[in-house]
Amino acid sequence: MSVRLMRTFYSRLTADTGGGTNPVRTAVSDRIYQAEAPASSALPLIVFAFTGSTSTNDFDGNSKVTATVDVTIFGKTEAGIDALALIEEKVHTLMNNQDLTVDSNYDRAYVRSVSRGSANLDGEYLRVDSTFTIEGTDTSTAP
Repeated sequence: MSVRLMRTFYSRLTADTGGGTNPVRTAVSDRIYQAEAPASSALPLIVFAFTGSTSTNDFDGNSKVTATVDVTIFGKTEAGIDALALIEEKVHTLMNNQDLTVDSNYDRAYVRSVSRGSANLDGEYLRVDSTFTIEGTDTSTAP
């Protein structure tokens, strides 16, 4: 069930937000990866991962699915903390408090920010970790 939510999260993260652009994709030059970035990837980049999901059944036969998504932004130390903070702000603005359309089996999905990180030095690069939840009601299991 969370696969559809994962696709929806990624679609929002990479969607055209008007004029053929997306501020997040532009900021990281389309380097947005699920789970792991390729070795020796250029920076900055974003890696997102679903770290857990739960499903609870409602009385009407629908299932409420909630998934946790960790988003990590990596950048060069020489670019500075401010550059990474600006990318994090773009991700937060794009993703937080969003109602999204999943597919015909979901009535909707809702994304909200759980935690926002600050830039930290991690070896030879900077990183910011943020966490979101995405939840939706799966109607495909209803009688």
